[in-house]
Amino acid sequence: MSDALAYHRTTNVAAHGTDEDEARTLETYPTLFKDYGDSERVPLEKSLAGPILGNGAAVMRTRTHFGPPGRRTVQFRGYSSAGALYPIEAYVAARDALYSFDALTPGLVRVAEGDARSAVAAAVGASGDTFVVLTGVHSRTGWKYMERGYRHVWWDAGTMLANLLALAAVDDLRPRLHVAFLDRELNAALGVDGATEYALAVVALGDDTESASRPSGTRETVRPTPGAARYPLAEAAHASSACTRLEDVRAWRVEPPGEEPKVDRDALVRAIRRRGSIRAYAPTPLPRDELADLLRWAEAPIPADAPSVVRQVVTVAAVEGIEPGIYDAQLRLIAPRDERELREAVGFAAMEQEHPRDAGVNVFQLGDLDALVARLGGRGYRWALLEAGIRAGRLQIGAVMHGWGAAASTFYDEEVSRLLSTHESPLLMVAVGRR
Repeated sequence: MSDALAYHRTTNVAAHGTDEDEARTLETYPTLFKDYGDSERVPLEKSLAGPILGNGAAVMRTRTHFGPPGRRTVQFRGYSSAGALYPIEAYVAARDALYSFDALTPGLVRVAEGDARSAVAAAVGASGDTFVVLTGVHSRTGWKYMERGYRHVWWDAGTMLANLLALAAVDDLRPRLHVAFLDRELNAALGVDGATEYALAVVALGDDTESASRPSGTRETVRPTPGAARYPLAEAAHASSACTRLEDVRAWRVEPPGEEPKVDRDALVRAIRRRGSIRAYAPTPLPRDELADLLRWAEAPIPADAPSVVRQVVTVAAVEGIEPGIYDAQLRLIAPRDERELREAVGFAAMEQEHPRDAGVNVFQLGDLDALVARLGGRGYRWALLEAGIRAGRLQIGAVMHGWGAAASTFYDEEVSRLLSTHESPLLMVAVGRR
């Protein structure tokens, strides 16, 4: 069995189980933002990528949280993150420097001088005017979700990417998402150690055919995260799915299936800024045509170097003109169900939470993990989680654009498969309903 499949099966949660570390305390609460000290913050407008990160990934508001394990300040950003733990960092490789995105200011912090694009382009085997590179820090989300937090790293990266890709598209930057790259070289280009912090994905913005051919300025300095907890199952899955040769990258890569769909820019930015995990829904049914429009956006092509591996299935409890049941993403009936029975089953499968039970619909992202790992290897598992996050991110932002609410949720793995009568594995789920 591959390390990816072993990791996934070991981190499944059975009925009545939990995905949380119930012994966690505030004494071990992770640092969620990098400390740049008094380093100069460069205005976001300095880079092509700056405004996109400012609108799509910055801290929008803060509040005090009094839930377990105690009182703490919680930041809310433009994309969803389970537990508001934000395990994703963003770097910008530009013509003049390598920048780290400071989500708190927000601003860009110069971490290396010189044209940073050459090293990133060489590791990715692709060109671009500017690159945005996302990295993951498992120890942040692992504080609450332990080994299963590796899934959350990819989900969070996906929900952030849903924003960044959409914003780049409306600014006519023709974004390209690369999930195949030379892991060691890309980590070195960023100056991260590849274990406590590691590269996840690269978004190329604009076009510069020279950037991939310039000599690489790879940086060998690594910055391990101080005191970071380690998760051996996740580390094994990640290490075994690394690309070590450009031939591996080229063998993986496919032509993007289409351009990122464009939406109204002002409505998109407003929705990102208003977004929150809405968990209380009115009983009023959702309008069918508007729901179909939302699902079309969630299903639209992602301009990535990988084939789509995620299937979306919808449980309908309250939609105008549709009987309760299980549907495909085009709202074609798969199996009718009694509404009350369906709500109770969905709520139970979603770790016995109330908001999926009360929602008008729940959209499940599914993947045939055995088949995709056999076809694409362990890197296919990375991509499946990331694709699920992107589609879930579109659903959440799109719901706000329609005036509704939405929230992603985790689940009892086998209970979801049983509910939907499938051998496929659940990768993520999103509840949608009227506020």
